[in-house]
Amino acid sequence: MGRVDTEAKDYLSNVERFSDLFNYWIYNGDTVIQPERLHELDTAAIAIPYGSKSKKHVQRFRDLLKLYTAMEDGKAVYLVFGLEIESKIHYSMPVRNMLYDALSYVHQVDIIANRNRQENAPGSRHEFLSGMKRDDRLHPVVTLVLNISGHPWDGCTNIHNLLSVDDKRILEFVPDYKINLLSPDILAEEEFDKFNTGIGAALQFIKHQHDDNMDWIINQKRLEKVDRATIEFIQTATGTDFNIDENEEVIDMCRAWKNSMAQAKSEGINEGRKEGRMEGQRAAQLTSIRNLMQNKGWTAREAMDALMISADEQAQYISMI
Repeated sequence: MGRVDTEAKDYLSNVERFSDLFNYWIYNGDTVIQPERLHELDTAAIAIPYGSKSKKHVQRFRDLLKLYTAMEDGKAVYLVFGLEIESKIHYSMPVRNMLYDALSYVHQVDIIANRNRQENAPGSRHEFLSGMKRDDRLHPVVTLVLNISGHPWDGCTNIHNLLSVDDKRILEFVPDYKINLLSPDILAEEEFDKFNTGIGAALQFIKHQHDDNMDWIINQKRLEKVDRATIEFIQTATGTDFNIDENEEVIDMCRAWKNSMAQAKSEGINEGRKEGRMEGQRAAQLTSIRNLMQNKGWTAREAMDALMISADEQAQYISMI
């Protein structure tokens, strides 16, 4: 796992940001999923890809997985939320996510079956075979794919699009599976206002990071108070360098961007002056070399030796003469 993936995972493991993403995706930004009701789950799962008799097991790790506890009609209900963070386009994402979700359901079935055996719950022979009673139920699993690559997602978003046939008569009998894809490039500007944490600013910056004109960032009120963790995540994800004070915890993103641009411009001017001085020195040396060659009848190397020009520099002047 690269640095971007690692830091993105750390940034989005925060329950406020995690719940903000799912509130946007499921509830259009309404605050329904409460961060304090999210609990960490083990992200590791064991897959048996070649059948139950195979000894070849594969361990799979989700990026982030959390259990949500809510109340519905006075009863506790549970949901499993998974987040997959992609800094590069993953072209087999539908298959990967389908496996993750299936393993989450398999894990739930195992827990229920073990509980029923421990309780010696009576049941029919059909219930005994599966380990589940007829009225046992599983917790829904919702997996969200977040594209932070800075590029449009050009991979498939469902299983049917990955298959080698287009015959609808065949596909009718092949269960489809689609991924929930949140990709900043397809969000309208007003959509970023539906986020309640800094993740909205981060996704908007990821969307625009390759723009020739970055004026969109100027005078945006909601970017005037951005938490430091978000700024650091933006810098890591996009390679952008904001000019911020090391003691600032809440940052005016617009001001930081203007300061960065001003600093870059100043450094560019200074570098240009330095280059100008160096060009002037080269031109003077070149004139001296040519004068010695003309007046003394020396070769270029004899003239440069007389002027005590280093061997490395002589090679540059030779190409100019």
